[in-house]
Amino acid sequence: MEPVCHVGAAAVQRLKELGLTPEDLHRALAGGSAEARLCTDMDAPGMAGYAFWSRSNRTFRERMAPKGWTYSNSQSILRTIHPSGAFAITSVSGSGMVGEEAASFSGDVRTKNPKGSAVAKLVERNYVQLPLPVFDVAVESEVEVNDLPTWFLLYKSSKEGLSFELSLPVQMHGKHVDTWRERIILDDNPFLGAEFDIKRLDEVPSVAPVDVPVEFKGAL
Repeated sequence: MEPVCHVGAAAVQRLKELGLTPEDLHRALAGGSAEARLCTDMDAPGMAGYAFWSRSNRTFRERMAPKGWTYSNSQSILRTIHPSGAFAITSVSGSGMVGEEAASFSGDVRTKNPKGSAVAKLVERNYVQLPLPVFDVAVESEVEVNDLPTWFLLYKSSKEGLSFELSLPVQMHGKHVDTWRERIILDDNPFLGAEFDIKRLDEVPSVAPVDVPVEFKGAL
């Protein structure tokens, strides 16, 4: 099967086949954005990025739970699982040409942070399970969560705003996932046009050293 990039009406239709709407993705990312914006230079370095990752997954789970979706934190991968048990979704920071139709299926879009053996095995299982099952029917037998096909809701912040896509990873080179079987890119992106740069929020400004006079008093 050849890789495919769904855009426009095709992207909305593909989301529908997965039991999703564009608003489901928008709400997840809005939750992450709101949490990250609360961070200041008094937070730990990297806190904005961590906050975005955690809260975007949480917000997605909270939205999908009433629709029968479940979740798992197994192996520290924050999966939200389709009611059929056929696949899962996790929100992950990306880099490169995230959200751009012109990007190739290998190399142009990748995860921002290096990934370990758990994600490597996840991606490998995605590849060997192609073609994926039809998602509008229940899985005949229970599948262990770490064996589920898992999609990545990739997001990338910049001075232009937030770009994103929902994509199915099938390969990684080195420590970064960078090869995709399917990419779903929505035309409607409400996060562009407003500066939101996680990297900037995570930068700790340099502070000039301050000399504080200390006077030692003798023992009483």
